Amino acid sequence: MKKKLLVLLMIGSAVVGISCKKLEKATDQNITLTTADVTLTVPSRGVSAQEIELSSAVATADLDALIKQKASGFGLKNIKSLKIKTLTAEITAGSDATNSFSNLQGINAVLEGAGKNFTASYAGTPAAQTTKINLTVDSSVDLKDILSSASLKYSLKSKIVTALTKNLTVKLVATYDVVVGL
Repeated sequence: MKKKLLVLLMIGSAVVGISCKKLEKATDQNITLTTADVTLTVPSRGVSAQEIELSSAVATADLDALIKQKASGFGLKNIKSLKIKTLTAEITAGSDATNSFSNLQGINAVLEGAGKNFTASYAGTPAAQTTKINLTVDSSVDLKDILSSASLKYSLKSKIVTALTKNLTVKLVATYDVVVGL
C-alpha cells in the first residue's frame, strides 16, 4: 500500500511540476518598447583619419514604468529577455547641403551600461544630404543586463570624411522586443 501511495505521489508531483512550467510559460508576454529619444550634439569638426567619438550623452529611462505600462502586473524584475529591434539616428537640426550623415563613414552607436556595451553600426558612407539612417543591430544579443542599469551612455562614433562646418543635433531612437514573465 505504501509503495502504491509513493508511486502515485511521485507521478502527481511530476504532473504538477510540468503543469507549473507550462503555466509559467503561458504567462510570458512579448512587448515592444520604444525608449525616449536621446539627443546628441555633434560639434563642427575637421576630417579625421580614424574613427572618433563625435558625441555622447547619459540618459536615464524608467524601464520598470515602461514595462508596467505595456504589460500590467509585470516590471523590471520580470524581464526574461530584452533585445534591440531597431536603432535610428536622425539629424534634427544643423543639416544642409554640405553637412549631413554623408560627411561620415562607418557610423557606430554604442550603448553602455552596467559595465557592458552594445554597438549598432552603419557601414559605408550614406548618400548626399542623408539626415536619417537605420543602424544595423544584432537582434540576437540579450541586453537585459545593460538596460536594467540606472543610466545608459549613448555614444556616436565615426570617421569624418568631409569636414562638418556646423553643429548637428542628432536624435537616437531605439525599439526593443521584451519578453516578461513570472
